[in-house]
Formats: sequence, C-alpha cells, structure tokens
Amino acid sequence: MMRAYALAIYPTSQMLISRQSLTAALLMLGVLLGAMAQAAPVRTDHTQVELISETSSIAPGKAFSIGFRLSPDVGWHTYWINPGDAGKAARIKWDLPPGFEVGELEFPAPGFVPFGPLMSYGYNETTLLIAEVKVPEEIDREVRFSGRADWLVCDDQVCIPERAPVELVLVRGDGEIDLDRRPEFAAARAVQPLPAPWPAQFAVAGDTIQFAIDLPAPLKEPTDIYLFPAAEKMIDHVQEQAISLDDGRLVVETLTGARIERYDSTDLVLSYQSGGTHRQALWLNATRSEEAPLAMTGAGPASGSGSEANGGGRAAINFASFMQAIFFAFLGGLLLNLMPCVLPILSLKALGLSEMSEASPRAARLSGFFYTLGVLVSFLALALIMIGLRSAGERIGWAFHLQNPHIVGALALIMFVVGMNFLGTFELRGSAANMGGLTDKLTRGRGAEFFTGALAVIVASPCTVPFMSPALGFALVQPSMVALAVFLSLGLGFALPFLLMSLLPKARAMLPKPGKWMQTFRHLLAFPMFATAVWLLWVLGRQAGVDALSLVLAAMTGLGFALWSWGRMQTRRATLRWSLSAMAGVVVAASGLYLASTLASIGPMPAHASSGTEKVYSEALLTDLHSQNTPVFAYFTADWCITCKVNEKVALQSDRVQDFFNESGIEVLVGDWTNEDPAITSVLERHGRSGVPLYLFFKQDGDIDSPAILPSLLTPELVVDTIKSA
Repeated sequence: MMRAYALAIYPTSQMLISRQSLTAALLMLGVLLGAMAQAAPVRTDHTQVELISETSSIAPGKAFSIGFRLSPDVGWHTYWINPGDAGKAARIKWDLPPGFEVGELEFPAPGFVPFGPLMSYGYNETTLLIAEVKVPEEIDREVRFSGRADWLVCDDQVCIPERAPVELVLVRGDGEIDLDRRPEFAAARAVQPLPAPWPAQFAVAGDTIQFAIDLPAPLKEPTDIYLFPAAEKMIDHVQEQAISLDDGRLVVETLTGARIERYDSTDLVLSYQSGGTHRQALWLNATRSEEAPLAMTGAGPASGSGSEANGGGRAAINFASFMQAIFFAFLGGLLLNLMPCVLPILSLKALGLSEMSEASPRAARLSGFFYTLGVLVSFLALALIMIGLRSAGERIGWAFHLQNPHIVGALALIMFVVGMNFLGTFELRGSAANMGGLTDKLTRGRGAEFFTGALAVIVASPCTVPFMSPALGFALVQPSMVALAVFLSLGLGFALPFLLMSLLPKARAMLPKPGKWMQTFRHLLAFPMFATAVWLLWVLGRQAGVDALSLVLAAMTGLGFALWSWGRMQTRRATLRWSLSAMAGVVVAASGLYLASTLASIGPMPAHASSGTEKVYSEALLTDLHSQNTPVFAYFTADWCITCKVNEKVALQSDRVQDFFNESGIEVLVGDWTNEDPAITSVLERHGRSGVPLYLFFKQDGDIDSPAILPSLLTPELVVDTIKSA
C-alpha cells in the first residue's frame, strides 16, 4: 500500500519560502517517493510478492518486524516449512546493510493441500511471513533492504518454482508503528503457532511412530487434532493420525516417513479446534525416546483424527485407485504427443514410416515395435532413477528436473542440435540422399528405431500435461512395482499413436504420399525445436542468471559452427580444414559449457546468501560462544569472490552441511570482506591469508587461537569430514 507523506511548510513572517527551503523540501519528497516506488509489489507469472515493514521508520538500536507478503493467484498455493509429500517453502537470501541482522521467516500454522493420493502442507491464500530485524546503533538516513526470494507455487496440475528480487527502503526516525500496517501484522501473528514449552517425546517401532505430549492443563474441548512435524519426511503424510487423549497426556500415532532415522528431535505444530469456535496452534519440541508411552497399535482411523476431518487422510490404496492411476497415466502419455517439442520427431518419423511401408509392411511393424520398446525402456529408466532418489530421501518428481540448470541447458542444446539436423546442416550418416541422414537413422534399423523412442522421451521430458500429475503423484508414494506399472502405462500411451500407424495399413494409407515436399517439411520442423530451445534458455536464465545464459549461448554458437563444419566435411573432399574447424567449434562449446556449469551452481542469487541461521562475525561473539563450549564454524567471504560464492552454494548451503551443523549444534559466523574491514583483515593475516576465502572451525574444547583451517575449495563431504576429524 502506498503511504501518503505530508510535508508541512511553515510560513515566515513575510509568508515567503526561501529557495533553499524549497529545494530541501523537494529533495526530501523525492527521497520518500523513491522509497515508496522501490517498495512496490513484484508480479511473477502466478504470484505477487512484496516486502513491507510494521514501522514507518527505523530507530537506531531498536528492533522491528519486516514482512514478506506472498499472494498466489486464485487456485494456486504455496508451502509451509515442511511442505509434506511435495513442495518447497519460501525463503529469502538477504542483502543487508552493514550491522543489520534478519531472523528466520516465521510461518503461520499450515493447512492441508491434498492432491490426489498426496498430502502437502501449505496455504491457499495470501500469507504474511514475518521476520525480526536487529538494528545497529549507527544507521544511515536511508536504509535499503533487498534480497532474492524464491518459492514454489502449484495448482492442481503443475508446480512452478518462482523467484523475484524484493526491496524495501526505510528512513531513519523514531521507529513508530505504521497504523496502516498494524492490522495486517496482528492478523498474521494471530495465526502463528504459540510457543508451548510442554514436554514432548516420540518413539519409533518398525514403521510406526508415536508422539506423546504432556499437557500441564486440559485442552478446551479439543477436536480435529493434528500434529505437523517440522522435520521433513519424518511421517507418512497421507496416513491418518490415531489420537489418544486422557490423564493429561496426548498421544498421536501414525506411520513413519522415509527420513525417520535422521531425526533425534523435531519441532511440532499441534493444531486443534478449540471449543468448537476457532483453531488453536501450538509450537513444541519433541525428542526421541526409546520407549513408547502406549503399546504400538498401528496407525489407523481413530475418533478425533484430525487428518480425516481436514481432508488429510485417505483410505488404504485399493484396486480402483490403482486402475485410475493407470488410466490417467495412459491419457497423459497420449497428450504428451501433442507437445510442440515432440511433434517434429513424431511427424518426421510418421513420414519416414509412410515412405518405408510402401516397400515392406513387415518393416513398418518392426519399426513401431522397436520405437515402442525404446519409449518403454526410457520411461522405466526414468522411473527407477526417481524411485531410487526418493528412497534416499530426495524430494523430486517429474517436473522438478527443470529446477536443475545443468539439465535445462543440456535439453536446450539437444533441441538445437536436432533443429540443425532438420535443416540439413549435417547428417548422422554420410549419405544426403532422399530425406537425409537423420531420416535414415530414425526410420531404418532396429537400433535406430529404439534410439528414436528414447529421443522422443528426452524431448518430452520438459512437458507436463493434464492427468500426468495425479498419476505420477500416486506412483511416487507406492511400492516400486506399482510405480513402475504406472510409468509403463504412461510410456504405452506416449508410444501408441506411432505404434498404431505401424500396425494398421489403413492408418498408414491416410498419411501423405512421399515426395519432394518432404524435404521442405523437414526443414520447417526445425523451427518448433528452436522455439523449444528458446523457452529452455529462458528457464535457464531465470535459474542461473544472465551470465550463465550468455555462456550457454556462446557454447551453442560454437556447437553450431562445429555442426556446420561437419556438414561441409560430409560433402567435400578437402576434409582436413573442415575437421579442424569442427574441432575448434567443439572447443568453444566445451569451454562455454564448463564456465556456464560453474555459474549455474551459483545461481542468480544476491551477494549475501545466508541460510537464515548465520550470525555476523565479531571477535566478541566468537569469544562468548567459545566460553560457552559452543563449537563455531566461521567463514570469511566477499561479494566479488567467485570461489567464495561457489563454495557457499555448493557446500555450505547444501542440505548435508546444514543438517550436520544443526545436529552438531555448531554456530555459524560470517565475516563479509566485500568492503574494507580492518578487523577481518586482521583475522586473515593472523591465519596466514592475504585474502578470502577463509574457513575456520573452533572446537568447543579446543584452543581458540588454533582453529582447524579448511581448504579454499569445498565440497559437502570435505566440510563434514574435516570438522569430524578436527
């Protein structure tokens, strides 16, 4: 909301305003209008986001609250800190003025977001995430807060990762509350879980987990009770929760999740209907116990189960659910054939089949069979990879591969290469007769038919169509054999159109007769491939930034030159110079891809990438933590240090390192050397370094003057192993 600022101009005895006063007033008004403009909401494809402040100004040394407003479009939703079966919580990588600290985003109590057989936790409406800001004693007249926000927004068909820069400018003042903002912040705090330091434990037996909470006072007419663990994959989110409440103890029993062995403690949100009037949410912490408070009965329907009351539960998977998933997968596979990136491959294959079938119907049938086999094997391979990664605790699905900029860049290059071949720039075989080498490759030979099916699956992989999401969502939470059956159904639907053309002579008779026009049509099919490559490059730019995008384009240019040289080599006798030209193009392409891969690991994040739990380094804070026997990991970085940013993105911010820090109780301190800082310079010199990066680990019982020094290039394994052995 735009805030109105009034400028009071007091008249002198002559009722005149000096030129200097007017100039100062106009400058002040310009500053305030500029601040308002930079605090405007940011619109993405499916969300509107904005940074807002609870105060209209900042008082030196006085903390205040900042809010990240996340407003998905109607029919779309966002996620809680534990998204459940699928999803991703919103976060902000802050770029703050010196001395400022922003705490973790505080999320409201979540709701249920059911999706077929899956259950996620999140919000279907506008959500205000609040964070506390610590203010130093010395601040500028104008303070700019900025960062890079990223979140996942989904509807009932597709999930889209979105990112946006956010910014807010505030002026120095007395820190008064903004009366226009007060109701919104009050409403957001009203739906946040209240801290409740009640004793809570959990115990695991087989595939069953039991939570027990000691209640110091009876809950007021509790109904629709449900426990939301903050630890991801700790429980099976689609299963009902069995509730037992008596003798001052609440016991909740359900089935375990894939990551249960990782956790010795977890935060919990206890949500329940209070007195039939409103929902109450409490924030607790539970630790692992070796003994369950009650005999494990196996989670199942129980009176007062919150999951059933809120749409969170589901009945046991039955044959009807399985057949529905098979049918949906089959329909989704059929629809995949309509995707622009698949149509060129399928169209060219159909034309080749038409030409070939006039000579040999048996060859046409074999072509369809081996094409279908290539499709099914490729889908099975994809399914096995996804099942294996999910069993290892990774949160992935069909559409999530597009979050990896390396895969997106590779797909863009594949589309580009296929398009170049369709234009006749080069051939996969030496002969350029008839429709060219690619057509020969894709329409003759059993191995070639199999390859065509695999290629069709590759170019279809960026696409998600109706019916696919519920079918694959069902598959990924079922036993492996059930999941494989669903993927096979998807592949069969995808392969069916071409398979029918290969088997039915009447279907082949409907295809156009071969002729010279097919060469022109083949050239025309190159442009949908290029259009798909452009889209993928746009996705890459959003993920990894304009520098990585530019390097991939440079690699694409080099690759195009190499392919053109290869084509010249296929049609001319003087092959040496064209071979050298092709090799030069390959070198350019490889160099560009290598550099782009490095930048893609960093992403287009702002300079200060923080996990939200890091603290600003100071000698006093380090000494205080060490005196409390707290292990400390301190690292020194700078915005202009590429090695620093790669290490932070690849190693320090990885799930493995963050989980290790949390489980080991290690405090993380960050020293920023972007601008000259004599204190950090002194630390670097004391440890024999002339610049950043520098990584130090201080053992809780070690000598504070002799920390362990980590190498300048980090991996998650190296960080964890070095600290363990220190």
